[in-house]
Amino acid sequence: MRASAGGDQAKRDPDRTAAGGRDRIDPHLHRPGRPRRLIRIGLSGCGAVSARYYAPALLALEAEGAARLVAVFDPDPAAMQAVCARLPDARTCASYEDLLTADLDLVLVASPPRRHAEQTFVALARGLAVHCEKPLAMSGDEAARMVAAAQAAGRPLTEGLVRRRFPSVRAIADLLRRGVIGDLETVEVFEGGPFDWPVSSPAYFSRAESGGGVLRDLGPHVFDLLIGWLGEPQLIECRDDARGGVEANARVVLDFGGVRARVRFSRDWARPNRFVFQGSAGRMIWTPYETDRLELELDGQVAALVLEKGGDFQDAFTAQLRAAISGAPEAGRGQEPGLAALAMIDLCYARRLPMAEPWIDVGAAP
Repeated sequence: MRASAGGDQAKRDPDRTAAGGRDRIDPHLHRPGRPRRLIRIGLSGCGAVSARYYAPALLALEAEGAARLVAVFDPDPAAMQAVCARLPDARTCASYEDLLTADLDLVLVASPPRRHAEQTFVALARGLAVHCEKPLAMSGDEAARMVAAAQAAGRPLTEGLVRRRFPSVRAIADLLRRGVIGDLETVEVFEGGPFDWPVSSPAYFSRAESGGGVLRDLGPHVFDLLIGWLGEPQLIECRDDARGGVEANARVVLDFGGVRARVRFSRDWARPNRFVFQGSAGRMIWTPYETDRLELELDGQVAALVLEKGGDFQDAFTAQLRAAISGAPEAGRGQEPGLAALAMIDLCYARRLPMAEPWIDVGAAP
């Protein structure tokens, strides 16, 4: 059987692949020495994460000549217009299907979590690469199906786990591996605080829309880091204050081969956000949004460890998106989806117990 003209072209030029009847640039097949093609991007979801982080990242990539935002979709026309005011080459779309007609190479899925899977499946079926915001899906099983669909389609699927890009995160992995603080004994984590994310509607606090509360929101980041540093844990206990709704507070205890990690998440408790690693010879303290520094306490002496400048949070966010379109091999976990973190969140929800709230449950033990 003779190959079609499109198949012959794909063989002649391995930087392109036929999909949906059209040749598409594969952003993960740039070859050294070849001119870099401009990657055409579509954005689904123009809410706070897009306004705060994706828009500046896309502006930077456009300035580099690496990519261009060509189309956006959001049910809120004002939100679309706000993004297009900053990236005027992009057109607004009346639907997600309309977005996919824009001859794209990569779709950024920054819509509400319940839309992530369906929009990713459709994009992959059209032969598009997908970069999806965290959480990748509403459950670990759903996320695994997304990864399987990407593998079957031969298209890249990456997840927005930006903290992996921090020099501080890589430094913690190195310091733990080298035993700088001795044998690791415990890990204490607190993350959250009084809720101030600029949500556009109360749907953000709907289990049907978001898949859960603070654990589903912050858990992908925190569990992904812990698993990356320490391996996959056993769940000891999860308690939260959901009471049939979505949790504002959760307390999770994990065991990493004899190392206990106690993790607290909150949307209403003002406490310093930090990770504390206690070892037999000292401890290490990290504030989760510090990209280039952490604190070491050894022999009773406390010192701030300032790493080689890796930029701020926005720089890390831009680097993450640059990697999603570049196709350059990455050391370690790169941008592979954090399936283990999502599976742990599912297990927490399946086994959760009510948090003691004696100010509500009169007579209950504290």
